[in-house]
Amino acid sequence: MEKMIDLLTRISTLYNIPQWAVNVGAITIFIILVAFPFVAKKLLEPKYRKFKQMSMYNVLWRWKYKKEDIVGLWCYCPKCLSMLSCDDENCRATEELQEKITFFVCHECGGHEQGRVVGGDRRYAISLVKREVLREIRTGEYIATMKAFKDAALVEEKQEEVLEEVNPEEIPQSEEVLPVEPTTEVQDTIEKTTSEEHTVTTEEKKDGI
Repeated sequence: MEKMIDLLTRISTLYNIPQWAVNVGAITIFIILVAFPFVAKKLLEPKYRKFKQMSMYNVLWRWKYKKEDIVGLWCYCPKCLSMLSCDDENCRATEELQEKITFFVCHECGGHEQGRVVGGDRRYAISLVKREVLREIRTGEYIATMKAFKDAALVEEKQEEVLEEVNPEEIPQSEEVLPVEPTTEVQDTIEKTTSEEHTVTTEEKKDGI
């Protein structure tokens, strides 16, 4: 470290450059040398490496890449994005391909079936999806698939923004109708009418006696 500082000081003195400028230049060169391999690797990375999800058999499939291999391939719920469980117990009980069915079940959505594959167990289903992923990479169809996912995400985002703009507090509620107290004149009229009815009733009782 001391040798490096001494070298920078000599450069500053030799070429008549401010010491702070020499220090900043040295730091910049160091950062470039450290970051260059990572940046170059990212720039030279094949475009298909961004292709990491697709829909197949009514469920969402996601995976990663390790060198040239597809790893971590598994299915997810298209509604809540939770990992799905595979039920392929019936595949062991029959030899008929059409009777071998793998069900994709989401326990977060009440244990309901989200999709199925006919013809084999979970290993068979994963092999089909992996083969389709490799086919799209080979033919270039993955570009359209990625665009479709991006467009769907934008539509969903706009829908959420519209729902957020609708504030329930701004919706007018039905006004509560409060009872209106009668005026003094109305109260006097009611009392007078009640008094007269009471007098008539008393007289009718007397006549009846």
